[in-house]
Amino acid sequence: MPEDYWEDSVEVWPENWPVLHLFVGMQTQWNWAVGFGGGGRVGLRYEALYPQLDRLTGGDQSEWDVLFADVQHMEMAVLNQPRS
Repeated sequence: MPEDYWEDSVEVWPENWPVLHLFVGMQTQWNWAVGFGGGGRVGLRYEALYPQLDRLTGGDQSEWDVLFADVQHMEMAVLNQPRS
């Protein structure tokens, strides 16, 4: 079993499944900075996120806005993690 395997269950409320599924699906869509500061993630590629939001919401603008805001919160949580 890999060292980083998470053995504890994580409860996800039903209303959070859509944004969690969307965010996990974006895992390969990060912008990276390289250079003098060591680089690292700087944010999601929104040009890859927008079509996914369009497909999930089917044109419902209020649902699109909510999912986008939720993804941004998750994005900021990742970006605010200390670099190892």
